Amino acid sequence: MDFDITVTPEQFEKIKNLDTSLGMWFWNMAVMVAPYDTGNSRKAITLTKNTSKKIQIRYNTTHANYIKFLEEGLGPVKKYKGYIGDITRLAITQELIFYLLTAQKPMFTSTPHVVLRSSKSVFSQERKFLKQADMHTYAITQKARNTISKTRETKYRKSHGIALSSFIGKKVTTSKMSNQTVRGSVMGISILSQAYRETRKSS
Repeated sequence: MDFDITVTPEQFEKIKNLDTSLGMWFWNMAVMVAPYDTGNSRKAITLTKNTSKKIQIRYNTTHANYIKFLEEGLGPVKKYKGYIGDITRLAITQELIFYLLTAQKPMFTSTPHVVLRSSKSVFSQERKFLKQADMHTYAITQKARNTISKTRETKYRKSHGIALSSFIGKKVTTSKMSNQTVRGSVMGISILSQAYRETRKSS
């Protein structure tokens, strides 16, 4: 995506170094645009760099491996196709252009917050994992979805010879939705977690 902006020398002096408030605002935008079911995919969006020269937002597919399928429109859910490459990128670009032209810093710069909840939208692959862990298959919690994603992504990367990577960055804050009637089994989560650890260990 290329664009040309003409500014005066005075304007350039004001905007030649990106303000860190931009990174916080762009991060919030990425989280707000992302699909919201249990909150797991939004929780997986991390601000890994926020300097005067570089802003980097990453989507951690280890924690939400279905992000790539939603983005590419693969599988049963098509409505979110391009939500990163098209919608989020365009929204951030528009805000960046506004900043470069006006030097006005964003006012909303707090860390994104995500409310985690259970959902009755369970993917077929997730049902298999839940069943193996002797958990109910008509609903899923954010924690169970996260653990299943980590297991599936680890298996995928190992089978394709892709290195298991991790990155450090700022993470969203979270809270749990109150008065939820659907809850995951503690024993079931333990079984899912054990399956993930075994996947990590295996060659």
